Amino acid sequence: MKKLLVLLMVLLSVCSAAFAESLEDVLKDCKLDRSRWKVVEWFKAEKFVRLYDSQTVTVTGPGQFDAVIMDYYYDGDCGKDSCKFCKNRHYHSEKWGFDTTKAIGILRSFDTRDLDGNVVDSYNYPAKMQIASSLKRNSTEAKTMQKIKEPLKNNKDFAAVSKGSTSDTAKKSEQRPKIKGLVPMPMAIGAIDGEWTYMGRYISQRGFQTFNEFENQLVSYTGSAEVEGLYDVYYHHEHYGNGEGRGCLAFKMGGGDGPRWQPEYACVLKIIPLNRNGMRVDESGTKFGTMLLSMGGYSRPGRYSLIVQRVRIFDNVTHQLLVENSDYKNLNGEYQSYEEAKNFRVGPNSPFSKAMEMSNCPLQPYDISLGYG
Repeated sequence: MKKLLVLLMVLLSVCSAAFAESLEDVLKDCKLDRSRWKVVEWFKAEKFVRLYDSQTVTVTGPGQFDAVIMDYYYDGDCGKDSCKFCKNRHYHSEKWGFDTTKAIGILRSFDTRDLDGNVVDSYNYPAKMQIASSLKRNSTEAKTMQKIKEPLKNNKDFAAVSKGSTSDTAKKSEQRPKIKGLVPMPMAIGAIDGEWTYMGRYISQRGFQTFNEFENQLVSYTGSAEVEGLYDVYYHHEHYGNGEGRGCLAFKMGGGDGPRWQPEYACVLKIIPLNRNGMRVDESGTKFGTMLLSMGGYSRPGRYSLIVQRVRIFDNVTHQLLVENSDYKNLNGEYQSYEEAKNFRVGPNSPFSKAMEMSNCPLQPYDISLGYG
């Protein structure tokens, strides 16, 4: 009987502890001003609470607003390997633009904060990278949009919405016929979109082991038929200065054939995956992410020198940074001689070569004598 009573007391104690956790319990260490930061939802399974800053919600048009949201990870584990505070209680903050009539959202910036609210990591998306994404009905962002929308109903600027509700818009979208054939390119080749110059549509012909190989085997696609493996490609280049995407030099090199000028070039490629119709893929994950490849180098007889210096991949839906890699071996593979690396030569039709051609570099002489024979 005594053992049974002890077991019953232990069971009651465990049950009490399990049911004692409440929203106030998990927010007891949260240092946000609760009169300002309003709860959107408590995501128990993921162990975080989403809040929004009620004082900075800004109406930007009929049915549209900008808002700052904060995810408080009270258990510490945010599930992001790149997060510096993955094992400690911390916050992830994001600024979004929402359009309730079209059910779309645009991520404008994000940051990571410690428990005291100090920003330890942040990123502001350039205007040209703030891409609108459709919000699925039961997604976290859709729930956030609906929660913040409620207090704005009496705002005249927000309420002046054209006829048609979010649900109506969604129904119309579902009724649209499926697209057949290849859609036109987003702009003319050579057209400038902010800091990016459009290079056209490219296709991946085969698998690849490194990003260097991936870039070199992309070729321009000028067909009109639906096809897998399509990308829209842009480049960013500056003639002067050091760093990613900058630099036009001409090295004076000696040798048995006499001195010659050897060009060197650097750029950043933006490679956007497309579906077989030539439209951007509206899915999350590294497979569908927008890639930024920072590249530089040159080729000359007897030596391979094109290098992928850094790769970043951004989620196609949330636009968050998913991958950042600057490991030479991982991006370029084992060092090989030029003859052994035929598949890795700077291809004349690759985006890098095309960007070098389109940049019209005013090559700056840099006199060195390397003595190649």
